[in-house]
Amino acid sequence: MATDINEKIKAFNKGRFPETLELKYRLMREDKFRYLRATTHLFYEDIPAGSFLYNSPYAWICGDLHLENLGSYKADNRIAYFNVNDFDECLLAPCLLDTYRLIISVIVSSSNLELSGADTNSLCSLYIDKYLDTLQQGYIRTLEKQTARGVIKKFLKNVARRERKDFLKAHTFKKNENYRLIIAQPHTLALSDSKKEEVSAQIAKWAKQKQDSDFYKVHDVAFRVAGTSSLGMERYVILVEGRGAPNGAFLLDLKETAPSCAAKHVPSKQPAWKDEAERLIEVQKRMLSAPPALLADIRIGKKAFILKELQPSADRIDYTMFKGNTKKLKNMLEDMASIAAWDNLRTGGRQGSAIADEFIYFAKDSQKLKKNLLANAFKYADTLDINYKAYCKAYDKGFFKL
Repeated sequence: MATDINEKIKAFNKGRFPETLELKYRLMREDKFRYLRATTHLFYEDIPAGSFLYNSPYAWICGDLHLENLGSYKADNRIAYFNVNDFDECLLAPCLLDTYRLIISVIVSSSNLELSGADTNSLCSLYIDKYLDTLQQGYIRTLEKQTARGVIKKFLKNVARRERKDFLKAHTFKKNENYRLIIAQPHTLALSDSKKEEVSAQIAKWAKQKQDSDFYKVHDVAFRVAGTSSLGMERYVILVEGRGAPNGAFLLDLKETAPSCAAKHVPSKQPAWKDEAERLIEVQKRMLSAPPALLADIRIGKKAFILKELQPSADRIDYTMFKGNTKKLKNMLEDMASIAAWDNLRTGGRQGSAIADEFIYFAKDSQKLKKNLLANAFKYADTLDINYKAYCKAYDKGFFKL
């Protein structure tokens, strides 16, 4: 059984770039939480067809909600927001799937966070209660700097006061009157001139259709190394003219897209998207009160990419920041639960998503739902522990060597 799972992991990642795929496999070996993040395809495969999870109302969900899948960002209006920041697996699906995956991530990370069994159970219960209570209220809110607390307040303040010119100075330099990206491994890797030209040409072709085409004049391109599950796929950081290089320049993130690994397992029918990038963009627009700045869909060859303003890694939640601080994690989980419920409600009535009244009625059965969620989540965490140990054994024996 474990051997079959390791074969599935290898098959899922087939064809990815060896340089960053090797990093993905190593991260999965070093940390069980990373293993969870990198095996979303197995997570959905393991949910039984008749699961109670599939009886929850349909919503547009991120599809991969976990402790590190939220962060702060700036929208086109240059206001700072805090919400989900990775939509690779987003789709129309039963709303409890995100809640289920989130509480599993809490259980899986509990040992690293020095949580007792009682604390882990209490925190998962807290999240479920807050999520269902917010759904039952049926009102949509936005977490803003004035009302935020703790970690989220700190994140929003950091984004609001960050000067883009300082960010640019830390990542760029001038060479022979040209502005270039600093190659800082392991976060960025140098590209060949031919690959830079290919990416730059596609950006230029796309930008011709826009009124502010000069904004997207490319100065430099590098391979970007970020995330966990998507490692091994194409991803670039691009330095563009913006409002005038150097300090008016912008850094953009261009990321290859792939089909949601949840789509073939959920009972909900998905729209016929033009490509996977359109899916990611449309779902973000539905779930978020304001999507990230400069969000766009670009094709390079046969691949679809999603473009947006680069989000610094410092703006993403690192789950280890909660180590030894249960109160801080408790506050964070309460706010995350509210955000998730508001995002579900915000998508109500769109292409098959339930309306607010359906969410309100569903959430009334909170105690039964919580009991089922906790029992199944702890059971799956045990299964994942077995699979992770088998993965570590296979990795150490060289099974995943490229």
